[in-house]
Amino acid sequence: MLAQSFRPAQGGGPRWTTELAEGLAAAGNDVLVLTHEIGDCRGIFNPAPRLEIRYLPLRTIRGAPLFPRSLLDEEVARFRPDVIQTSAPSLADTFMPAPGRYGAPYFTLFHAQLGASVPARAIQWLNVRRLRRGDWAGIAVTSDYWKSWLAGKNVSADRIAVIPSTVAGIFAAGPFPGVRRETDHFLFAGGLDTVQSYKRFDLLLSACAMLANEAPERLWHLTVVGDGNLRPRFERSAADAGLGKRIVFLGRVGDEELHRLYSTATVTVLPSSDRREGWGLVLAEALCCGSPILLTEGIGGASTFGRAPGALVVPAGRPEAICDGLRARLSHGPDGRDADRIRYGASFHATRVVAAYEAMYARVTGSAQKA
Repeated sequence: MLAQSFRPAQGGGPRWTTELAEGLAAAGNDVLVLTHEIGDCRGIFNPAPRLEIRYLPLRTIRGAPLFPRSLLDEEVARFRPDVIQTSAPSLADTFMPAPGRYGAPYFTLFHAQLGASVPARAIQWLNVRRLRRGDWAGIAVTSDYWKSWLAGKNVSADRIAVIPSTVAGIFAAGPFPGVRRETDHFLFAGGLDTVQSYKRFDLLLSACAMLANEAPERLWHLTVVGDGNLRPRFERSAADAGLGKRIVFLGRVGDEELHRLYSTATVTVLPSSDRREGWGLVLAEALCCGSPILLTEGIGGASTFGRAPGALVVPAGRPEAICDGLRARLSHGPDGRDADRIRYGASFHATRVVAAYEAMYARVTGSAQKA
C-alpha cells in the first residue's frame, strides 16, 4: 500500500489508510505500507502480525509523498505483492510506472476533487486519463456520486466499486457509555487550516452569529475540535461576533474525547460545500455514535449521508441555510432515532469495508494475500 499519510497523522485520509491496512492484516493478509515520515515516526514498525509500516524520508509536495521508482522497484522485489493499493487523485498515482512493470494489478481509492488551481486540475486530469486507459484494475469510490462522476469521464464502470471509508473501532462500538444526548450542543470536527479551508468553518461561524442575533435568549453552544493556522482568525471572528461564551475551541483531541462528544452532541455539523470534501468521515463516525448530522448537498458523500435517519441536508455555501438547520434541530429536540443511526452506521464498520476491498481484489486476482 502506498499511503499518502498514515497514523499518527489526523484526518480522513490517514484514518482510511490506517484502518484499511490494519483490517486487511487482521483478516489474514500480509500488508506492507510505504509512507513518509510523520512526526517522530521514522523507520520500520510492525504494529501487528502481518503488518509492516515503513515511514520513509520521502520528498513531499503539500504533504503528499512522492515514491521514487527505484524505491518501488526495491520494495516490490522484496515483498512480491499480489496487489498494489494507492489513492487518487494524487501525484503518486500520476507518476506510477506502467502496471505491467511489477506483475501485480493496481487498485486505487478515488475520493475527491483536488480544487480549482491549475496544478490541481492537471493532476486530476492525468489521474482520470490513466484510470480511463485501464492502468488501475480496480477503483474504489466512497459513494454513488463518484462512480457516476468517473463513468461520465468514460472510466469503465465495471472497474468501479462503491466502498465507504471505514471508521475506527472506538466509534464502531457505539455511543460512549453512561452519557446522554444534550439538547443544546452543536459539534464541529475538522481541520482549521488553509489546506482544509474547504471544511468551510466560516459558514458555520456565520450561521451561529445569525442564530445568536435572532434569539439572544436561546441557550446553545458549539464545540470545535480541530486545529490549524486559521484557528486564531476564527477565534477572533467568534469574539467579534459576540460568540466568545458560546463557542469553545478545543484544538486537537484524542479519539476517546471525540467519542464522548459524538455521543452527547445535539447535532454534528459538516459545513463543507464542494467536492473537495470527497465523502465526510466525521459524519460516519457521528452516526456510529447515534449523533444526528447536518451537512450540505455539495459534498461527495451527500447521497450516502443524506439517507441517514434524521439527517438534515441544506444547500451548499449558504450560512442562512445552516442556521435554519441548527434552529430546526434545537426546536424539535431529540428525535429518539439514535439506535436507527447506529444501525445505519454499521455499513462503515471495518469488517464490512475490508471484506469489500478483498472482494474487489479477488475479482481481479482470484485471491489476495499480500497488499
